[in-house]
Amino acid sequence: PLPSSVIMTVTTARVAGCKNVWAASPRPTAVTLGAAFIAGADAVLAAGGAHAIAGLAYGCGSVGPADCVVGPGNQYVTAAKSLIAGRVAIDMLAGPSECLVIADDSASAATVAADLLAQAEHDPQALPALVSSSAKLIEDV
Repeated sequence: PLPSSVIMTVTTARVAGCKNVWAASPRPTAVTLGAAFIAGADAVLAAGGAHAIAGLAYGCGSVGPADCVVGPGNQYVTAAKSLIAGRVAIDMLAGPSECLVIADDSASAATVAADLLAQAEHDPQALPALVSSSAKLIEDV
């Protein structure tokens, strides 16, 4: 996952007092592993998507069953979370990311583009959109 997702979920779990915190990533990079270390994860499960949700909820190998599974994901993660809800706590059943930026000609095209891309990178089904009265801003973005 994105390093920011690792930091947000692992740090929140640590602040909440969770004793054992795992992060999951299908192909953990050095940046992902570094983020997990800095945030205080006990370990990283090298799996993603529905597979990771199942492994965390039911346990697999050295991973014991979790009390709670949280974090972002695509439609398959959401479906997996719906199946484990009740067995373990989950954060929520999320849909694709949606972002609407409403901007006029005083807005920075670079900032607007960054906000839209920050949502678009999560999932091919993400829906970032820009509404503007400025044709130049729309073209620049």
